[in-house]
Amino acid sequence: MQKLLTNFELALAPGSTKGAMKTVGASSSDLWKVAIDQLHLLPNFNVRIKDAAHKAHIRAIADSIKQNGFYQSKPLAGYVASEDGVNVIYITDGHCRYEAVQLAVKEGAQISQMPIVIAPPGTSIEDLTVGLVQTNSGKPLEPFEIGIVAKRLIGFGWDISRISSELSFTEKYITDLLLLMGADKRVREMVQRGEVSAATAIEALHKYKDKAYEKLQQALDAAKGAGKDKLTRQHLPEMVFKKLVTKSAPDLYRTAREIKLDPGYRHIAIGLRNKLDEILITLEAFELPSEGGSQ
Repeated sequence: MQKLLTNFELALAPGSTKGAMKTVGASSSDLWKVAIDQLHLLPNFNVRIKDAAHKAHIRAIADSIKQNGFYQSKPLAGYVASEDGVNVIYITDGHCRYEAVQLAVKEGAQISQMPIVIAPPGTSIEDLTVGLVQTNSGKPLEPFEIGIVAKRLIGFGWDISRISSELSFTEKYITDLLLLMGADKRVREMVQRGEVSAATAIEALHKYKDKAYEKLQQALDAAKGAGKDKLTRQHLPEMVFKKLVTKSAPDLYRTAREIKLDPGYRHIAIGLRNKLDEILITLEAFELPSEGGSQ
C-alpha cells in the first residue's frame, strides 16, 4: 500500500533559473526545453495514488506520445531550487506526462527534451502545493488525493476557510476530506485500493464513527458475495436494512392486521396498541382492493 503522503515537508531555497538552464544546456523560447534526465521529482510531493486507474492513465498517455509525439502545448511546471550551490530543476506539475514520457522512451520513442514553465520568483512551497489542485492541467485529482493536499495545508498552518478558498471547494467538502484523512488507517487503505469511494467512506464515518471500518468491511464482504469488487452505499448495513424492510413491508402489514384481530390484542399495552392502530389506519387508506373485490 502506498504511503499516505500528507506530512510532506521541504524547505526549498530558490535557485537561478538562467543558471540552471545554462548548466543543463536547455534551449529557450517562451518555454524552456530541458533534457529529460535533467528533470527531477520532489520526493513524496506528488499526491497521485498509484492504483490501476493511474497505471491505465499513464499507459494511454505513453501510447499517445509514441504515436503523436509530446504535445508542446502541454508543458510541465517546475521550480528551480538551489541545493549545495547547485541549481536543480524539480517538476511541480505534469507528473503523469513525465512518467508517461519515461515509459514511451523506454519503449522506443525518440524524445530527449520536455517543455517546462518555471515558477516565478517568490513562489513558496505552499503555492506549489495549492498548484497540485489549481493548476493541474491533466487528469483531475481524486477526492482522496485532494484530501492529502488539504491535510498538507493544515500542516502549513492554514485554516479550513483559507484552504476552501484557495482550492475552490466548499468548507464542508474540505472538512469531510480531512475527516477521511484522520480516519482509521484501514478505512483510508480501502479507499486507496478502490474498494470504496471517498464519498461512501465519509458517509460511513459520519454515521458509524469509530465503527466505520467494521461496517465498511461488512459491506465489502456483502458486495464481494454478490460478485462485486467495490462496495457502494447500497451495501452499507443501514441501506441493506431499509431494503429488507421495504421488501418485508407487505408481510409485516398483514401480520399487524392479524395481531389486531387476535382476541389477545386487548391485553397489549394501550400505548403500543395506539401506535399500531395509527400505522394500520395510515396504510389501510392506501390499500388497493383485492382481486374480485368491489370497485
